[in-house]
Amino acid sequence: MVSKQSFGTAPDGTPVSAFELADGNALVRVMDFGATLLGVTVPDREGTPADVVLGFGSLGGYLDNPACYGATIGPSANRTDGGEVTIGGVRYQLPQNDGPDKRNNLHTDLDHGLHKRVWHAEAEPRSCSVTFSTTLEDGELGLPGRRTFSATYTLATTEAGSDLTIRYACETDAPTFVNMTSHTYFNLAGHDAGSVDAQLVSLDATDFLPIREDSVSAGEVRPVAGTPFDFRTAKPLEQDVGADDEQLARARGYDHCFCINGFAEGAAPRHALHAEDPASGRVLDALVTTPGAHLYTGNWLGDENAKDGASYTPRDGFAFEPEYWPDNMHHAEWNHPVCEPGRPYGQTIVYRFSTR
Repeated sequence: MVSKQSFGTAPDGTPVSAFELADGNALVRVMDFGATLLGVTVPDREGTPADVVLGFGSLGGYLDNPACYGATIGPSANRTDGGEVTIGGVRYQLPQNDGPDKRNNLHTDLDHGLHKRVWHAEAEPRSCSVTFSTTLEDGELGLPGRRTFSATYTLATTEAGSDLTIRYACETDAPTFVNMTSHTYFNLAGHDAGSVDAQLVSLDATDFLPIREDSVSAGEVRPVAGTPFDFRTAKPLEQDVGADDEQLARARGYDHCFCINGFAEGAAPRHALHAEDPASGRVLDALVTTPGAHLYTGNWLGDENAKDGASYTPRDGFAFEPEYWPDNMHHAEWNHPVCEPGRPYGQTIVYRFSTR
């Protein structure tokens, strides 16, 4: 079932709508401003429901939203050295908005990116889904090609749990760069339950990408073995986050891309993350099609007046952002997301909710 409600008015006067997807015992809320995931309500082991996605209760919070709660990020997610992207031998300049001297790029454009505009929405009640779409003109946000982006949210009940599937796509009339992600923060105890430190996480990742002091990828692929970044066996997020480690100190916690095992271009989503809240029994599994995924433990969160009167502080939620490895265009040996005429970009994320 899909229903639609008003969610306010954008600064340019465009009406904004929220959509509820209901299937089985799960309820998902998304909106056309930023193709944003507003909430996911699922039961605990006793059947008590709670919203496990951090965010705001009204549009106003999302108009600023430096933490990018629930946002669809693109065309270029994560950090890019110097904000420079080279396509076909031509250098393109993204906004320089991040780093100590503001020389790098973060998430394309924090003020005008895909997460700060109203998308066109098409609901499909029979499949319990809604598709958002928007277009960028050639050169808009610093990259070439007239590009049409889409984000489709689908909720379905399976034997394994409640699956929220996000499918991202882009078509273009000229070769361009696309690396989209979902910047959703989770707290499996409930979005307003406080710290996620005790929640257990395991990752299907043998390697991770260290960062420089300015948080840009250092260009190294480092094994997780023997480091605080080893999540191959489930452990509480708090177990190693305070370890004496240069990488953790640079980010005030985890804020790193993990190289998810088994990447193959065009393959079906593969398992990447298992997370669970021991107290409530809620479980989240994430399946991805991208080479990597960024684990961020909300190290800089600080938001008052969030939804339901909540206030968020550091490590009150964790984000898991599937992506091509950040700054990949500066590393010829890494996989690069290809989008050109006749060869569209497409990636899929499955967030699977269950209990144990």
